[in-house]
Amino acid sequence: MSAFPRFDGAPSEPERILAERFGHARFQPRQREAVDAVLAGRDVLVTMPTGAGKSLVYQLPALLLDGMTLVVSPLIALMKDQVDALRAKGIRASFVNSSLEGRERRRRLEAAVDGAYDLLFVTPERFRSPAFRERLDRLSISRLAVDEAHCISEWGQDFRPDYWKLGEYRGLLGNPPTVALTATATPRVADDIVRALGLRDPFVVRTGIERPNLFLGCTEVESPEEKRALLVDRIRRVDGAGIVYSTLIRDLEALHDDLKRDGIRSLVYHGKLSARERREMQERFMGSEREVVLATNAFGMGVDKADIRFVLHAQIPRTLEAWTQEVGRAGRDGEPSLCELLYFNEDVAIQQNFVGWANPTREYLLGVYETLRGWGERLQAKDLDDLRDELLIKNRADNRVSISLKWLEVLGVTQGSFETHDLELARPLDPNELPVFVGTEEKHRSDLEALFGMMQFAKETAVCRRIQLERHFGLTESPGDCGACDVCTRLAPWLATHTTERTRQAEAPVRTEGEFRRGDWVKIDGRHLGHVVSVEGEGQRVRLVVESAGDFRRRTVDPRKKRVEHLEA
Repeated sequence: MSAFPRFDGAPSEPERILAERFGHARFQPRQREAVDAVLAGRDVLVTMPTGAGKSLVYQLPALLLDGMTLVVSPLIALMKDQVDALRAKGIRASFVNSSLEGRERRRRLEAAVDGAYDLLFVTPERFRSPAFRERLDRLSISRLAVDEAHCISEWGQDFRPDYWKLGEYRGLLGNPPTVALTATATPRVADDIVRALGLRDPFVVRTGIERPNLFLGCTEVESPEEKRALLVDRIRRVDGAGIVYSTLIRDLEALHDDLKRDGIRSLVYHGKLSARERREMQERFMGSEREVVLATNAFGMGVDKADIRFVLHAQIPRTLEAWTQEVGRAGRDGEPSLCELLYFNEDVAIQQNFVGWANPTREYLLGVYETLRGWGERLQAKDLDDLRDELLIKNRADNRVSISLKWLEVLGVTQGSFETHDLELARPLDPNELPVFVGTEEKHRSDLEALFGMMQFAKETAVCRRIQLERHFGLTESPGDCGACDVCTRLAPWLATHTTERTRQAEAPVRTEGEFRRGDWVKIDGRHLGHVVSVEGEGQRVRLVVESAGDFRRRTVDPRKKRVEHLEA
């Protein structure tokens, strides 16, 4: 029985709404307790793995209580899908973010003022908008829900400066009852969330990976070649849709070629693709039962696909929290799914570089500010590449410039952006206004310790994987021998029992004449061989970026001006 007084409706109302609006016969473990706490007006902290039904904790009460629930989420790409799904259930929901025209944003905000929505989704950046802030007093916001709440903590795996100010923004709303939700939070991060948001005696629900259908494993390899061969073998052994994560794009490309030679088609997804290509890749994956997507960690946020049969990591993630969140995307339908990290010791150095590039020092951040100030009136004629060149940034994965710019934006020192060519300094920067943790050696050291913890997890072969995770996240430990990890049972018998082998030859996708796709091998003007690494533009304006098979140089080719022929794979 729940320890909380129910709201004033009938006791069976939550179950009725659960069945009629959300299509579920019963609550998942711990969901009902969290829902009751929200209905009782409590602050609530929910840590549940990906796919465990966190969103229901604030969505269902929004239909039973007066007023509107304001949902803060960092995922612009996900908001439309979330709202469309809620509307399909007859739930009054909308979103306001930068993907909308200004007129449409204003229309939706006025509709919210008039009480048209039970749920309104916004990004934390929206609180910096004068048009939004001036309407706060007129919005009937009764509850606040903070999704991806680990982004609040500088000790979390995905800290975001705009989340750092959510405690202040909550104050602007009158400190309404608040639900903070995350898939991964260590005790330190959980405490940070409570402190940063100012939650009052929150009801806390924290669960681990309680999904026995997921096989959790780590396999150490001795070379990149062994790793790729093992990845091809795993993909061949497990039929169905799957994701392979890698930090480096070149590794994704090499694996794509290996799979193609083995008769297995795959999609490649990373930040260098155009928005159209990324959208096309995601839509193909979501609509298929057997597609394999090779991706950086940019893929997966908002991918609500129940039948993902495997999540493989070709390189070690930066934190155990990130690994846990990513493998949680597998097997949401309850069917057996493989989650495995292929650990190569030399990959750790790659992540060490990324840790450094994610932690600009205070001096570096101040240097970015001084560079912008020194440009004066020339600032709006500059772009991000100019700033990188000025600061001698050679590697595009070095994120220190972007992080520094984000802090200047959050603090109100800059307005506009390089992308819209209206970046300007709004006021001088006082170094003392930077949070004390920004640019400190302690933060850098903490991130390296998190990477070391991920290494220890990968190499540990004596303690059940689930128990290791429960210890890391400060949860109640299982009795042991989960029967679904590489410590408690061998992988080969598990695969033989729970998976079927993929057919070696996938049918070629149907395409229109003259259509080119990423990965195609082509001949240009009857002489030059190469493969298409990206397709830019649409329709008659399409351009191909082709990597030459001879000198590996990349060239942009216009099929209207050059004779481009498809070659058989």
